[in-house]
Amino acid sequence: MVMKIKFLRINPLLLILLSITCFHSNAIASLNPLNWFSSKDGTSEVIKIENDNEKGTKQLVKKLAKSKAKGNEKAQQKIYKKILRNHPRASIAKEAAYNRGVYLFNKAKWKDSFQAFSILKQYHPEFSQLDEVIELQFQCAENLMNQEKKQAFGFKSSATYNTESIPLFIAYAKLFPFNKNAPLALLYSAKVSQSDKEYEIAVVSLKELINSYPSSEHTAEAYFLIAHIYSEFIKGPEYDLESTREAIRYCEDFIALYPKHEDIGTIEVLYERMLNALATNRVLLADYYYFNKRDNVAAIIFYNEAITLAPNSQAAIEAQERLDAIDMGIRPTTGGNFIKKLFFIK
Repeated sequence: MVMKIKFLRINPLLLILLSITCFHSNAIASLNPLNWFSSKDGTSEVIKIENDNEKGTKQLVKKLAKSKAKGNEKAQQKIYKKILRNHPRASIAKEAAYNRGVYLFNKAKWKDSFQAFSILKQYHPEFSQLDEVIELQFQCAENLMNQEKKQAFGFKSSATYNTESIPLFIAYAKLFPFNKNAPLALLYSAKVSQSDKEYEIAVVSLKELINSYPSSEHTAEAYFLIAHIYSEFIKGPEYDLESTREAIRYCEDFIALYPKHEDIGTIEVLYERMLNALATNRVLLADYYYFNKRDNVAAIIFYNEAITLAPNSQAAIEAQERLDAIDMGIRPTTGGNFIKKLFFIK
C-alpha cells in the first residue's frame, strides 16, 4: 500500500513567521523597520545608517524649526520622514517617529504608522511615551485587520479579514513579547491566516502562543483552533497521518487542560473522529499484510492497534472480525486464490 505524504506550501509570510519563532539574530534584521521604507517605484532604498549622528541632523533640525514656526504640517512630515529614513538613531528621531506615527495613525495609514512607531522600540526604547506607542501599534494592526482590502478594478475582497495585517501582528508579538496584547496578536495572526486558508502560518502562530503563553486567557482557543486546522489537512485514512496525530494530540491537551470549557463537547467529537480516522488507517495497513502479504503477525499488530485507538468505531468492528478469522485459521479469500482454486492450481 502506497502512503501518500502531504507537503506543505511555503510562502513568504510563513518564512517571516518562522524567523521570528526561531529567535535567531536574523529575525531581528527581518523586522528592522528601516527595511520597510521603499522608494516611489517600489524598490527598496539603501539606508545609510553610518551617518546617524547629531551632526548629520543639524540642518534638518533647523528646517524643522522653521516649518513649525510657519505651522507647515506638510513640510514637517516631509522632514520627519527624511530623519527616520536616514538618521533613525539620532535623538531627533524620537520626536520624528512619534509625531510621524501619530500623523499617519490619524490618516488611517495603519502600516505606515506602525512602521514609524517601531523605530522607537528599535532605537529609542527609553522613550517616555513608549507605552502609549505600544498601544497605538496594536490598534494599527487591529484596525488594518478589520479594514476592507482594496482589490484591482474596484472589486471588493471576499476575505473576512485583511491579510495585510498578518505581518503587523507577527512583528508586534516579536517586538513586545511581554506586553499583555502579545498573545492576542498571535491569535489574531492565526485567525486572519486561517480565514485566507494560510493554514501553515496559522499553525506556527498558534504554536508560538501555546508554547510562550501557556497561562494566557487565549491559550484555550489556540488549542481549539490548531486541532481543527490539523484536521483540515487530512485527505483520507489512506494518506500519511501525521496531521491526524497532531490533531489528536491537541485535542487530548485541550480535554486535559480545559475539561469544563464551553467547547469541550466540540473537541470531544473531533477527537473521536480523528481516532476513528487513525484506526481506519491501521485497519487498511493490517488488511495489506493480511490479504496481500499473508503476514498474520503484522496484521494482528495493526488490527489490535485499531481496536485500542477507537474501540467503539466501525474500524474496530472490522478489525475484530479479521482477528476472529485469524484465530479460526481462516485464510483470506482473494481474487488470485479464487482463480487458482477454479483451475486446480496449487
